[in-house]
Amino acid sequence: MKQVPTGIPGLDQILDNGFTRPSTILIAGTAGTGKTTFTIQSLFDAAKNGETCLYFSAISEPIAMLSGYMSKFSFYDQSLFEEENLIYFDLSQEIMKNKTYDLIDIIDENVEAISPDRVAIDPITTMDLSLNEKDRRQFYFDLFVGIKGWNTLVLVTGEFTEESLPTSPISYVADAIIRLSYELKPGFRARYLDVLKMRGQEFASGKHAYRITGDGIITYPRPTINESATVARERVSTGIPGLDQMLNGGLIRGTTTLLSGPSGAGKTTTGMHFVLDGAGKGESGMVVSFEEGAAQLRRNAASYGWDVQSFEDNNLLHIIRPLGDDVYAMESLRQIRECVEKFDVKRVLVDSINGFADVSPEDDGVEYVQKTSSYLKSKNVTTVFVSETRDLLGSQQVTENGTSHVMDGVIMLRYVEIASELLRAVSVLKIRGSAHDTSIHEIGITDKGIVVKTDETPFKDYEGIFSGAPRLTGEDAFIKAFGKRR
Repeated sequence: MKQVPTGIPGLDQILDNGFTRPSTILIAGTAGTGKTTFTIQSLFDAAKNGETCLYFSAISEPIAMLSGYMSKFSFYDQSLFEEENLIYFDLSQEIMKNKTYDLIDIIDENVEAISPDRVAIDPITTMDLSLNEKDRRQFYFDLFVGIKGWNTLVLVTGEFTEESLPTSPISYVADAIIRLSYELKPGFRARYLDVLKMRGQEFASGKHAYRITGDGIITYPRPTINESATVARERVSTGIPGLDQMLNGGLIRGTTTLLSGPSGAGKTTTGMHFVLDGAGKGESGMVVSFEEGAAQLRRNAASYGWDVQSFEDNNLLHIIRPLGDDVYAMESLRQIRECVEKFDVKRVLVDSINGFADVSPEDDGVEYVQKTSSYLKSKNVTTVFVSETRDLLGSQQVTENGTSHVMDGVIMLRYVEIASELLRAVSVLKIRGSAHDTSIHEIGITDKGIVVKTDETPFKDYEGIFSGAPRLTGEDAFIKAFGKRR
């Protein structure tokens, strides 16, 4: 047995280095999920790499029509047919004659004559239409016994719903099952690939997003996590001196920090201070923005005198903006991974984690925040995640989706109303493995960005600052009401 590439970008990572040969892989799904595209893309990739491939079409679709559809993809190469690296055989006429068992002989004869490295039967489920349940089971048993003797990789497709797949006899005799689905989400449909069975090899379980693009099918596997990453104790400046003072010297390199607060409290500006401080020191940074486009980020930064474009031009800053309403969380993770590894990114701002919930397969945004956090930490990247809270004043929550426990640090930005004036305040809630200032300090937004007023104490006479209803401390309240004691 040996591992061979699948020919589907991202799938080799999901399957721990590709398909096992010999084996029989069932590609299952309903109409429109991309089963034929998956199969032919795999064959074309194998044929380009010197394999001989044999494609059996089990539907009434001539080669010219099939080629017309597939020629729209960049992987299509007509010369592979002409050079007989990829051979097409139409089974549909035999199927229409209802000579089911003759099909086994026809398939065996062609395989024996050609000795292909890779075989596809697409779809296999049209071959049993004339059979009852007992004969159907016997037919697939006999067919797959013959397949075992070919010593090749065999891809078979089948029309299955999620409910019908477990009861099919093909599910029992196939060595592996990959199910493709096309699920309805709020406002769009999303495609997911799920490896249900894979004899003799490891694979990444769970749903993996995929797209059908001009290059064919692309899957989005989870990023690899290096559990043995070196833990650093170096401090990384936030770019805001007062905040660094509160953090006992800055953030710890390779950690993740949550920046929580309501709209307008200064979260994005604080995050931009952080990544631009690194860029100014020659450290490549990245902004993953679910909230604002690159043009808007540049415009807002310019109001503080920051030249974002020059950092971008020198590959010291990279802005990723997930496009469209049907972006997938794992697609965003792939973009993050590629940027980190290509440009040796050291600092990342994710604005905001609320965006992950909108692009997750099962509304599991927390899981994708965890995956992103784990990956970036494994690469010793220092990351600030922004989280928006709904309440303008008095919020009792750090986040709306319960991700604060994932983070190494939590910094809260809040509005405080005192004497009919709305002030901004900052507090460091936690920093794992480090002492920090536990006081609440006022922050201001100037034409140079964020300023933390650590030398001023406008809140020293108040308690319940973050409750939404701050009040004077007991002694100060007494003095205000009755004057000083004599």
